[in-house]
Amino acid sequence: MPLSRIQAEILRLLASHRDPESYVAGSTPLNLDAPRYSGDIDLFHDREERVARAAQEDSAFLQESGYAIEWLRRDPAINGVMVARGGERTKLEWVFDSDFRFFPTMRDETFGYVLHPVDLATNKVAAAYGRHEPRDVVDLLTIHDRILPLGAVIWAAAGKALGFTPEGIINEIRRMARYTDAEFRRVAIDPPLDPAATMKRLWEILRESEAFVIRMPTDLVGLLFLKDSEVVQPDPARLEDYQTHAGQRRGHWPTNADISTAMFERYQKPPTS
Repeated sequence: MPLSRIQAEILRLLASHRDPESYVAGSTPLNLDAPRYSGDIDLFHDREERVARAAQEDSAFLQESGYAIEWLRRDPAINGVMVARGGERTKLEWVFDSDFRFFPTMRDETFGYVLHPVDLATNKVAAAYGRHEPRDVVDLLTIHDRILPLGAVIWAAAGKALGFTPEGIINEIRRMARYTDAEFRRVAIDPPLDPAATMKRLWEILRESEAFVIRMPTDLVGLLFLKDSEVVQPDPARLEDYQTHAGQRRGHWPTNADISTAMFERYQKPPTS
């Protein structure tokens, strides 16, 4: 489990403060059972007016619990602190984010409430084409291997990215993903990654993703596809075999009650490690 000791302690302390509109997102839950360590904890909020209040309440509780707090930022849509104790430290950020997503936030023993893995994945795609960070490459590979093939994630993410097509997103990821060995060496990951092999794999996955999206009908951009109780990358030649699932404000479970129950049970399982 790639959580530092201080991150695990903070998450445990603040879990009871989380609710369906104040939840953990970002790379920390995405990499819970993956090799990359996240340098911060992101707490997302559906309403901007909750950000400052949550930041004040959480930081005060951490100080009462013996942690040192250094404020880094206090803006209406984002508050940030550095939290330290016992020689360890981590960044904690409270952020306002859109409540448009595919699934509701989920109750979780580690995080209190957490964004659904598929929504974590689509958010990461948006980050990867919007900034220059080598850690995003590692996260895209994690998504492809552990959550959903990247082509299907990019296809769904285009529904959140006004003005972007799936092909455009792929091209932007390619454009942003130009990194040196030194930049990759700064990514906290165990075991250390091989920069050349990592980039080669990303290019291969992006080629596979592109081959998938160009076969898909444009009137279905922004949708997920379900087979039984699982979100999958569909066969473009057999789309009638799948149930589609669109995003909406605060997300929703599939209308098929059996699929909804099975998905909820699947993703609510406690961590095995």
